[in-house]
Amino acid sequence: MSDQENLARTLADVLPKTVMVGALDKTNADGVKLYAVPKGTELKEVDLERLLPTPRRAKLYAQMAEPDSFLAYVQRHHTDNTVVWCKFNPQTFALSFCAVFDDFGTKGAPGWRGHMAEYTPEPSAEWKVWTANNGSEKAKAQIEFALFLERHETDIAAVEGMPSSLQMMAMATAFEANSEKRVKSVVKLQGGGTRLDFVDDNDAETEATMRLFERFAVGIPVFWAGPGYRVDARLKYRHGSGKVVFWYELLRADRVHEAAAKELIERVRGGLPAGTPLLMGQAAAHRT
Repeated sequence: MSDQENLARTLADVLPKTVMVGALDKTNADGVKLYAVPKGTELKEVDLERLLPTPRRAKLYAQMAEPDSFLAYVQRHHTDNTVVWCKFNPQTFALSFCAVFDDFGTKGAPGWRGHMAEYTPEPSAEWKVWTANNGSEKAKAQIEFALFLERHETDIAAVEGMPSSLQMMAMATAFEANSEKRVKSVVKLQGGGTRLDFVDDNDAETEATMRLFERFAVGIPVFWAGPGYRVDARLKYRHGSGKVVFWYELLRADRVHEAAAKELIERVRGGLPAGTPLLMGQAAAHRT
């Protein structure tokens, strides 16, 4: 045996060796191994999960756009430890749902809480438009208000005792036709509503009469992909120097919003798998 071979064997005998620790001395179902390494080096964990056919546990945060998809996902992935949390603010009516599929067990066994699905209802485009233009601070000039009614004519609801969409469109057309005229008189009608008499500055003998409806109703969804709700509105106007500005005031839109939120909560509760709880609140990390 050569001197080099003797030196190599001697070093192999005296130097510390890396060994596997305890029961984890072979590849196991989790694909994790621990090694005891010589003094002065680090203790490292080697995770071989990437080599397994499937991950050891689900780790996913899914965001759903509408309630049917949220409920379908919960139905597909629910376990005995699944809990659905509902966060609802009774002041702002902000609403969200979060399904935790690996939540704490019924006997207190901790869960990883790494697989979740969330659904936060998005306001519908119609709800955004009508609430954003609500109130006297959104008053519009005559022709501007007429164009607004024309753009959203399909939102006008057919309610007995209130103007139809065709009648509202006729009023909007009259607004446009008289946009360059000044108001001569304002007359309250016995049957409800108001009549504005317009006069052309270039022809004092020419008058146009237009009837305003004091109230009308819109039928719009509160949430995207949700059902429609009736919201009544009061038509308002202000005139000065012969010109008129218009706006509307939604009547108790907050109650409509609250009712829609409560109905959605009950819809989700009724669509959950049997035995899956819906808890009002929010699961947060422990605070010290």
